[in-house]
Amino acid sequence: MKPITVGQLLPSRRELLKYGGMGLLGASVGAVAPLRLRATPPTDTPRGTALNVIFFEISGAISHVDSFDFKENAATQADFDVRKTPTGIYLPHALFPRIEKVLDRVAIVRTLQSHEEVHLRGEYYVQAGRQLNIAFAREIPSVGSVVAAELESQRKDSDTFPTYVSFNLEANQTGALSTGFLPPKHSVFDLNPEAALEGMALDQHATELLEERWRLLSQLRDSQRERLQSYGREVGAFEDFSETGKNLLTDERWPSAFKLTAEDKERYGNSKVGVSCALTRNLLAQNGGTRYVHVCHFGWDHHKEIWDKSKDDNHYKLIADFDPALASLIEDLSTTPSPETPGKTLLDETLVVMMSEFGRTPGPLNHMAGRDHHNHTFPALFAGAGIKGGLVMGETDAEGRFCKDPGWAVKDQPRIENVVSTIYSALGIDASKSVRNLPSGRTYTYVDPLGANGYISTNEIAELYG
Repeated sequence: MKPITVGQLLPSRRELLKYGGMGLLGASVGAVAPLRLRATPPTDTPRGTALNVIFFEISGAISHVDSFDFKENAATQADFDVRKTPTGIYLPHALFPRIEKVLDRVAIVRTLQSHEEVHLRGEYYVQAGRQLNIAFAREIPSVGSVVAAELESQRKDSDTFPTYVSFNLEANQTGALSTGFLPPKHSVFDLNPEAALEGMALDQHATELLEERWRLLSQLRDSQRERLQSYGREVGAFEDFSETGKNLLTDERWPSAFKLTAEDKERYGNSKVGVSCALTRNLLAQNGGTRYVHVCHFGWDHHKEIWDKSKDDNHYKLIADFDPALASLIEDLSTTPSPETPGKTLLDETLVVMMSEFGRTPGPLNHMAGRDHHNHTFPALFAGAGIKGGLVMGETDAEGRFCKDPGWAVKDQPRIENVVSTIYSALGIDASKSVRNLPSGRTYTYVDPLGANGYISTNEIAELYG
């Protein structure tokens, strides 16, 4: 009888770890001298109201004028059933029946503006918190990796889960960004939700076999440590990833996080994004060390046939997946006890942010019955961690084309940089920090005040807290 291998015992787990490594494979930028950190007096004192952040990216851009900045126009569909909500906004009830019920826990900023108007650059901007600069790009980490690095000192011995986890980032045009100048250990662990559900538990024999092989591998590494170190960051990156994988394989909380009931699947919607949101809830509830989760819901780029029900790909279909997924996530976070603080819920300690990379063109549909890219104004939704529910900030014109009132103390429209500052502030991170002597000789500031056309505000959106 041939010996049983770990690979034969764990096909789905190995597939899962393959997806988890995607953010790490491009992590190295070569040898980096000791980095120098500098903090200037922050514009805003970090709030520290959140232990966790969930960033929900609508990749490809939802039509804002048909959703969270609704404007009646020639393309408004007869079956939308538009109603005024208790929060004072109009919303197509037929499209968002579940989200409509949680708007009292959600704040909406309707006047964001983006520097970008193409998807790859816009999705990079969302993930990195700054514009794409090809000369500098290899050194730039994602916001999630910065969070992982900043929160590293807070990790407990029992924290075996990666700090930064994502779902479906490999599906968008940018993919999962590397850690840039940061150590590879702060990489994203990108998960395919379908693979994650296929089977996560190890039996006793597999655990014993894994532990024995790990012991032998560790001995080999220790004997060759000096030689391996000469190979630079690449070897260290794979050692970090191997260590993470081994810890996950032997932590009982990890397979528990990937179990969903039939009721879960029904409530969240048995779709990729629905499963991703349900698993996000589970990851935070297990309290294994994951603090930043990026959920990517891709496919929204409808330049044609945006409301054509005869087509397989349209906004109707995507909203039908999106509505129960996000609503159920907010509902469950608000009723799940915090594993850290008695008397609080996960929503009390988790900042949830939902946005696209830009909006879609207002007014009548284009010649292909779709909507094109629009970066002049678009909305973002926020909930939890002290955010004032039911708040609606900012006002656009009658078409939803341009900003009438930015809705906050700064005279200019808020940008993605301000969303990033809000995330950092909620986690207690000083957004004014800068890192010097990167390989390029440049300085990396956590939130860059140099925008496309000069200096921009890097304030958090303080008005979200009422």
